[in-house]
Amino acid sequence: MTIRDRIIAAVIVCALHVALLVPTLGERGGVMYTDFGPEAEAIAAGALPYEDEELEYPPLSIPVLVGPALVGGTLDSYNESFQVEMLVVDLAIVLLMALAVPGGGPSVAGALAAYTLGIVALSGIVLGESDIDEAPLALSRFDLVPAALVLAAVLARERGRSAAWAALLSAGAAVKAYPLALFPALMRGERDPLGVALAAAVPLLAAAALVLWLGDSFGSAIEYHTDRGLQIESVAATPLEIAAINDTGSVAEYGSGSFNYVAGGAGTARAISIGLLISGYVLVLWAGWRSRAPYLQWATALLAVIVVFSPVLSPQFLFWLLPLSAAAYGFGLPNVLLVAACVLTQLTLQFYGRIVVDFDPEFVWRLAGRNAVLLAYLFAVCAPIVAAALRAGEDPGSPIPAAAAERTRAT
Repeated sequence: MTIRDRIIAAVIVCALHVALLVPTLGERGGVMYTDFGPEAEAIAAGALPYEDEELEYPPLSIPVLVGPALVGGTLDSYNESFQVEMLVVDLAIVLLMALAVPGGGPSVAGALAAYTLGIVALSGIVLGESDIDEAPLALSRFDLVPAALVLAAVLARERGRSAAWAALLSAGAAVKAYPLALFPALMRGERDPLGVALAAAVPLLAAAALVLWLGDSFGSAIEYHTDRGLQIESVAATPLEIAAINDTGSVAEYGSGSFNYVAGGAGTARAISIGLLISGYVLVLWAGWRSRAPYLQWATALLAVIVVFSPVLSPQFLFWLLPLSAAAYGFGLPNVLLVAACVLTQLTLQFYGRIVVDFDPEFVWRLAGRNAVLLAYLFAVCAPIVAAALRAGEDPGSPIPAAAAERTRAT
């Protein structure tokens, strides 16, 4: 695929995103009025992000959140400015895919199609608004920011650009912590570990310097996340919620920014979830090292383990997977499943308010369907890597053939 063809694809898909998302700008994003906006305005006025506002995100999220507050002085203006900021990030992801995804025309077209369908599915444009936000989810959260940095980092790693991938991945971790989990994978085969360490240190030092300059401390954010319970959207909570359909007892409580399952079995389910997350991550990490899995596919599989088995599975976490998975698999089976999960997530969000009263069957079964699809997606992206690692044990040193990897991406 020529660079001219890639530029044409970028222009067409960017225009499509603009046509779909610009008309939604200014629609109410609930968290903008309850959390992001008030926190950002307070920080801009001199409040300490962590000590005063109890911000739960890493330090480089502060510029992302506070920037829109500098444009206008009302929550309405913040709401719209924040959404414009996220639209710019969305378009940056489109450009990155169109210009940098490896492979020919089918690979690039498949990646752009999968990403666009996922964004639209979780936007409310086609399926209707959620109970939480009138605005598209991609524009009312900032998860596309670390997702863009992760995609850029993995693409840079594919090209052997040590300093670039390390700095990008570290920057993503300084916005939201989850990209840290990819460092062990991207270090495979790295010929300049010192350069990687130095490049990775720059964003982290910038984050630390920002906190020190503000006179704040980051400890409260770490404590916030270690104290979180079993979120109702999590896979581990699903069997308990099926058993609790129409239960009007106190089984869901709000805390730490989400509704959490708190009835009998919650502690056990949370422990099992964490155990599966750790063991699954270790298994896929080992398998990727042994099989020499392509970085895009390996990174997608590792993040899939983290998202699917996490005891906290907020809807916007799907954006952690979407750009990377689209680049790795095009419009193959894994992304058909991921887009289906996005559709079911949006349908679930339309009934989210019912969880406050009881576990309404409509909500529970839609959520259960979504989580079943996510488990199928997890299997689709992890099983080939683990199988290749086991085959490598029979024939040591045999990597996943590049041609097979390319066929998987173009499927």
